[in-house]
Amino acid sequence: MQIFLFIFAIALAITFWGRGRYVKIYGQETGNRLPSRLSGSELAGKILKSRGIEEVTVTRSRSLLDDFYSPEKKQITLSPCHFDGTNFSSLAIAAQQAGKAIQDYEGHRPLLWRTTAIRWTVYLSIPLTVIAVATLLLGMTKTILPMVLLGWSMIAFWNVATVPTELDAGERAKKQLEKLKVFRNLDERVGVERVMGAASTAYLDGFFTVGSWIARTLVPWAKKQVDPES
Repeated sequence: MQIFLFIFAIALAITFWGRGRYVKIYGQETGNRLPSRLSGSELAGKILKSRGIEEVTVTRSRSLLDDFYSPEKKQITLSPCHFDGTNFSSLAIAAQQAGKAIQDYEGHRPLLWRTTAIRWTVYLSIPLTVIAVATLLLGMTKTILPMVLLGWSMIAFWNVATVPTELDAGERAKKQLEKLKVFRNLDERVGVERVMGAASTAYLDGFFTVGSWIARTLVPWAKKQVDPES
């Protein structure tokens, strides 16, 4: 049992580090904007166009995954705040997803491993938590719980192993940003690129993504119950 707890502790530490790093840098750049007031969706479109990619669409998210590139659908999905947002964080997230579209266009196979890792991380986070809580309540800590901890840890470690693919997407997007001459000075460039780098660890933990999706779904519903005419 101790070895399973040790592996789980390492995986948990990595996910907390990844999420904390992303949230900190993301928050630091939300107050900064380009003079052009370019939105995330517009920037993604410009990056795709500059690379000669015409078959990929940029849409507003309504799904569990806020910001995601789907190789199957040839579609970049951005959360509403990033789709319409004009701050550095919104631009960075949009550029990062455009970088993945470039990877797909250029036949970068590890992209498929990365997208699979993100899906498994997000969609299995809650079921694994429910199973873990159930095993604790039922007193099955010596049988099922170690397997649950190992399963969650393996997903986290596989996600970490595919982070270089995320970094590669960022580098491809940066090349297009240079061609587009989006930034007037080094401060603007560094601000956006900081968030792009931090975004590489954004999906190490699926709980935040699931939690934000639940909040986005329940809050509008709750408001309608309180004020049906709104």
